[in-house]
Amino acid sequence: MNNKAKTPVTVLAVLALVLLLAASLIALTSDDGGRPYKFTSLRGEAVEIYGGQGLYQYDNVYKAVLFRGFDWANLVVSLPLLVVGVWLYRRGQLRGQLLLAGVFTYLAYAYLIGVMGNAFNRSFLVWTALIPVGLWGLALTLASMDMSSFPQRLAANFPRQSLAVYVMTLGLFLLFQYLAEIITAYATGQPPASLGHYTTLELSAIELGLMVPLHLVGGVWLWQRKPAGYLLAILLAFTAFIMFISLSVGVLLFYFVYQSGTMFDVAVSLVITVVAGGFSLASFR
Repeated sequence: MNNKAKTPVTVLAVLALVLLLAASLIALTSDDGGRPYKFTSLRGEAVEIYGGQGLYQYDNVYKAVLFRGFDWANLVVSLPLLVVGVWLYRRGQLRGQLLLAGVFTYLAYAYLIGVMGNAFNRSFLVWTALIPVGLWGLALTLASMDMSSFPQRLAANFPRQSLAVYVMTLGLFLLFQYLAEIITAYATGQPPASLGHYTTLELSAIELGLMVPLHLVGGVWLWQRKPAGYLLAILLAFTAFIMFISLSVGVLLFYFVYQSGTMFDVAVSLVITVVAGGFSLASFR
């Protein structure tokens, strides 16, 4: 592929870099640690709101701290990976295409969760812009790939069977995790535990309606050596890796700053992140 054909993807990658840097810096520089206070939701539940003057002042403490983890992970991990992806992509390497596709997938997914689930804030338009940038970047990057060659090009060192099992296991874990909370709420007549002062479970809808089917289908297709299965599994594994890094940062903040949770929670999140990172590294190797 000549450089002219690569220009649209490169432009979108640079735009994503600028938007992601802006989103991360706005959140991190405006955060004052919050001023938590109690709030009674429309359903009569006592919810702890993050407070303060930062970006997440109207979110509950749990979601605010987790998104602070996303901001740090984006600044330290996602942005450098985006730069490396552009460099490899411009050199015509398959790793660059896959890495860019992975980052674009993550951006569209993560900020869709943000604009749908977080309280309205001054980064709303930046977050919203990252969704189409991620989707169009992914679409144009995939358009330049020859997926039919994946089974042959990736056959030598690619962990096909173990990655297929990992992706399907992750899909089943998400399925049971979110269904358990919803079914428990139906059975007890109480609001779901993670609802807080929000109106609906946007994350559960995205996971159950989109991510769970993609994980299960991607894992099965990869096991069957279908070209689309290779691509799906790689993108899903990479997205999970960045998400788990973000969650681990959030868990560390909860434990060391808010004295919430246990060392077991920290250890589990770190182990899961290492496992997810291992599969991503093996996939891109």
